[in-house]
Amino acid sequence: MNAALEKVNDKVFELKYGKAEVFWYENYNSSKGYKEYHLKEPELRLYLKREGFRNFEGDPVKITGNIARKVTSEDIFKHTLKYVESFEEAGLEAMFIKKGETLLLKNKAIVISLPECEVEPLQDTKTKSFKYYKNGIVVVEAEKDFQLIPYEKAKGFIWEDTIKKRNFEILGDEEIEKAVFARFIRNVTNNEDHFNSLCTAIGYLIHTYKDQRKPIAIIINDENLIDEGKPEGGTGKGLIVKAIAQIVEKASYNGKNADFSNNKFAFQNVEDTSAIILIDDAPRNFDFEALFSVLTDDLPIEKKHRAVKVIPYERSPKFVITTNYTIKGDSSSFKRRRFDIFLNNTYSSGHTPADDFGDEFFHSWDEKEWQSFDLFMMACLRSFLALGLTPYEDEGLRLKMLKNETSADFFELMEEDYNIKNILFTYISIREKLLSIYGEKYYFLEKNKKKIVEWVERYANHKGYTIQKSRNGDGSTFLFT
Repeated sequence: MNAALEKVNDKVFELKYGKAEVFWYENYNSSKGYKEYHLKEPELRLYLKREGFRNFEGDPVKITGNIARKVTSEDIFKHTLKYVESFEEAGLEAMFIKKGETLLLKNKAIVISLPECEVEPLQDTKTKSFKYYKNGIVVVEAEKDFQLIPYEKAKGFIWEDTIKKRNFEILGDEEIEKAVFARFIRNVTNNEDHFNSLCTAIGYLIHTYKDQRKPIAIIINDENLIDEGKPEGGTGKGLIVKAIAQIVEKASYNGKNADFSNNKFAFQNVEDTSAIILIDDAPRNFDFEALFSVLTDDLPIEKKHRAVKVIPYERSPKFVITTNYTIKGDSSSFKRRRFDIFLNNTYSSGHTPADDFGDEFFHSWDEKEWQSFDLFMMACLRSFLALGLTPYEDEGLRLKMLKNETSADFFELMEEDYNIKNILFTYISIREKLLSIYGEKYYFLEKNKKKIVEWVERYANHKGYTIQKSRNGDGSTFLFT
């Protein structure tokens, strides 16, 4: 009798739900006088899998087609509850809320057991870059026309957060520099070489491929950081970074407050989609060396109350630093990890880009201006792919940097009294002259006597001299050759 009743129940269940995907069964409890619902855990897991839920490096995601977005256990619970509610059975809903809370929210066993993504995210390569817009994927290669391909052709999944909510239009190359932002870049650079250098730096930052041999941070500074240690802001550094953030995702840090040496949670703002890490307004004494390990290796991300996650080097963000000061460091270790961009003095607190272009950048642009902007940014990316980072060499700028890293007084003294080859000088004589002429301004040299040695080495490097060091009865000596 029981077997026959079970067959009837099964038939009724089949007719009731038809081809709908179910992960529960029901039976009539005669002793209690009502129908009971029971969850089938393997079928629930199978349902979630068919709905596109996966794990990616320990975090749940939902993939629709080849578009992925990060989700939480709560998102999965709500998604499934919505499906259950579509059957309009109060008892079924009550059962799922109780059982689903245990399986999806409390112990999360089913969420954890979901399979890993079968494909990797679509990544830029050394020679090709992909940028994501509402109407498709823009493919950028060196010295080639831009291509726009549908998402279905992508050989990997794309993070939903990286898709811009605007269309990309392929226009002729003659349109590239008509963008307001392109004209702004012209204004903050001195000549064609300077313009091209800044464009390749922009292209580098929006190209997400990372070359292990070239772990470089972009440092954006002012030419007028100078001379007397009175730097001014407002030259356009922030606008450039905001422009880059219109193309790729950004994690931001206040350079004056961030601690990258001792804070294990330093990079907790970084997400899988972050393509650049901005360190904004770095102070005079910014410890660039503290970034060496994360510039050259994997990036550990530790968030409070969560396990450490390591982003592999090839997928970790690039660094961009804005500052009103020279970031100190002249050794080969520093030089190979940095690329300096200096903006000219066109803009300041007294003369802003709004004075030249009127409308507020980004917020007030119409569709046509956005199309021009995107075209220019893709052109910067194409230039980088063709040329790499192209430095801008300027003798006046090199001199400003030397004065800022040492002091203008020191440079003038060296030029007047020590700019002679094959003559033996003592380091202490330089220190004593600075103290004699300028007094308390250089008292710090009494406590840090190695500072003069460092300054002389920077001066020699600037002049192209070789230093021969020795000691005699008067102390440590040097000779330029």
